[in-house]
Amino acid sequence: DAALRLVENEIDLEGKQNLFIKVNFVSTHNQLAATHVDSVRPLLKFLRGRYDGKITIGESTLGLADAGYERFGYLDLIKEFGVELVDLNDSEWELIELYDSALRPMKLHFARQVIDSDYRIVIGPAKTHDTVVVTLSIKNLTMGGLSFTHGDKQRMHQGYPAHNLNLYLLAAAYPPHLGIIDGFIGMEGDGPVFGDPVDWGVVVASCDTVAADCLAAQLMGFEVSDIGYLWYCQRKGLGVGDMRDMDILGANPKDCYHRFQPHSTYEEQKYWRDEKISKILKI
Repeated sequence: DAALRLVENEIDLEGKQNLFIKVNFVSTHNQLAATHVDSVRPLLKFLRGRYDGKITIGESTLGLADAGYERFGYLDLIKEFGVELVDLNDSEWELIELYDSALRPMKLHFARQVIDSDYRIVIGPAKTHDTVVVTLSIKNLTMGGLSFTHGDKQRMHQGYPAHNLNLYLLAAAYPPHLGIIDGFIGMEGDGPVFGDPVDWGVVVASCDTVAADCLAAQLMGFEVSDIGYLWYCQRKGLGVGDMRDMDILGANPKDCYHRFQPHSTYEEQKYWRDEKISKILKI
């Protein structure tokens, strides 16, 4: 709640009718890998103080999202805040064009429920990742909108260069309007599922989700230049990537720095650059 109040003047809900909140249930069994309901509840209290329209909470995951909603205590939110809990695997889909490992066009299914919402909020834990160094707000939304039913989450894994490119392309097409990174307890090591807890005590919130992710990544001890999709996002003007250009409110970033242990494949993940992609993006 404190993080949201720092940026409340930037959160413009006027005229909005269909808010979508993307949580992270990469696992419906391991709470450390999933968005904690105790971080969602303050968000909903904040929103309901300013907005009385439709709010949908959604995720697409291996198995049933309903299992995560029940296991992690989300069902009480339905009556408490009048929200709807959905499994995006049951959504209608729009075909979107991305790239395979040879940088040939491929079409994947992206949830219309995400596309059609007029305000997209992402809330999830700060975690290291086995493919793209870190998973924060942007990756949470972009991967979460893809269909498990059609095998498209698996098809996104086309090697480091294409994967980072595709995350950027999805972020450019369907950007989050508000990102909240819950680092109260983060995950280091072999994330996004099998890592170890980090008692960090940091929450980052911003309507510039590129800035939120880049700030969080740097506070976790990583360089934006090593994280392909974030580097593309800031380089292509989707948001601010350099901490020196950010208006950082609240705690002093120096007091929030904690070097997370990276994934065991971290050094390999740095090989995401590709001259062909540079030509595609004209950078």
